[in-house]
Amino acid sequence: MTKSYSEKALIPEFNSKTKDLPKPLVERCPTIIEKFNRTYGTKPDFIARSPGRVNLIGEHIDYCDFSVLPSAIDVDMLCAVKVLDEKNPSITLTNADPSFAQRKFDLPLDGSYVTIDPSISDWSNYFKCGLHVAHSFLKTLAPERFTGAPLVGLQVFCEGNVPTGSGLSSSAAFICAVALAVVKGNMGPDYHMSKQDLMRITVVAEHYVGVNNGGMDQAASVCGEEDHALYVEFKPQLKATPFKFPQLKNHEVSFVIANTLVVSNKFETAPTNYNLRVVEVTTAANVLAATYGVVLPSEKEGSSINKGNLRDFMNVYYARYHNISAPWNGDIETGIERLTKMLELVEESLANKKKGFSVDDVAQALNCSREEFTKDYLTTSPVRFQVLKLYQRAKHVYSESLRVLRALKLMTTAKFATDEDFFRQFGALMNESQASCDKLYECSCPEIDQICSIALSNGSCGSRLTGAGWGGCTVHLVPGGPNGNVEQVKKALIDQFYKVKYPNITDTELENAIIVSKPALGSCFYES
Repeated sequence: MTKSYSEKALIPEFNSKTKDLPKPLVERCPTIIEKFNRTYGTKPDFIARSPGRVNLIGEHIDYCDFSVLPSAIDVDMLCAVKVLDEKNPSITLTNADPSFAQRKFDLPLDGSYVTIDPSISDWSNYFKCGLHVAHSFLKTLAPERFTGAPLVGLQVFCEGNVPTGSGLSSSAAFICAVALAVVKGNMGPDYHMSKQDLMRITVVAEHYVGVNNGGMDQAASVCGEEDHALYVEFKPQLKATPFKFPQLKNHEVSFVIANTLVVSNKFETAPTNYNLRVVEVTTAANVLAATYGVVLPSEKEGSSINKGNLRDFMNVYYARYHNISAPWNGDIETGIERLTKMLELVEESLANKKKGFSVDDVAQALNCSREEFTKDYLTTSPVRFQVLKLYQRAKHVYSESLRVLRALKLMTTAKFATDEDFFRQFGALMNESQASCDKLYECSCPEIDQICSIALSNGSCGSRLTGAGWGGCTVHLVPGGPNGNVEQVKKALIDQFYKVKYPNITDTELENAIIVSKPALGSCFYES
């Protein structure tokens, strides 16, 4: 049911002679080759592709270091590329979308990095992010070639159909495709890049435009496989292990992804939404640690508050009370046992304040002053609150992490008498996830709730938000194939949600708002 994780797995490579060419390449490569030819007057040498992703289960747990369960989806970004000779160390970028103007810039002759100015909002900055991490990788891979000398020049034509701002990781798809293109363009056709290397270098790419992402988007985009979900782990290292969905008798496993078209302004809402949740789950971990007399590790890399997290608490609790010094390694059965215990501790120690903890309550629990708590927890990022809902947030994180493991166990060990058994059981986990996001983490919104209700009433087996929430996209597990419910769900959403809430919506906007996808192939390379 699963392929073991391998650091040596290579990015798949195809060409026009490949038998059983993946559907996205069959459908899109001829068109982009033609557009490249019209733009540059020649054929591209190759096409680099990376898809968007959807998170199936595991919301708001990655920054507590718990694993998530995304999959790559059929929408993607393609970069068609012509490698120029060494006399032309420049990049020319063209986008199929005319709203993105063509860009051209020179590559430094001394081999230094191209400058990225994050204060300027331009689509070429995301290309430069992929270029930067690829350049850094090339310097490590072949220092004798890429130290003190420019990279090769490229003509690039970009075409993507991942809706921007949808929460389906259009930026990660773009950057992963760019990084693959730059590495292959400079190393030549005989070099074959590993998935691990592409995932590892692109994880930090968006940091250069001020986006502090966690790695799930890149892992899913790079490592996606057809008919597989990905178990993405962040500790002890970032890795993505594919788990295959069960082979069903009469249906396909399909997902309908529906965008609410509600955009949550992350900057404006962060003090009451994202930033506040980070403070709450971090505080909850430390209150649990104080309650049970254990000490959390501090100075965590990548954390905005260097105070440890809920996974750290689970590890130190088991070290002290069960004499298990090794931290949890991601094993499914062990994780289920430990997360179940964590939920018992949350009920035991935090449920007495379900209405919330005041600053004084937390300071007392942590045996510190109001001023010390404020300085250590509330000054890193702006937050606004009346009370801190530690019980609800901790319960969500532990129960959502448990649902990820139960979903994996379902996929790998359960026997299904009928297709309906699988859809019902996996769908129930997705529905529980939505209920937890709504009631415990409070990151849903009326439009998400409405879309989920309509979908469930018209053939979806499991419906939930995907991404940060407070707007954005929803994902729905729907039986696919000739006997499936995909068209029924789509029609209901169009008639009962989109045309009611957005009466002037166009056919093109509807097409972008609803995506139907099976778990799809990740990053790949096509030699034209």
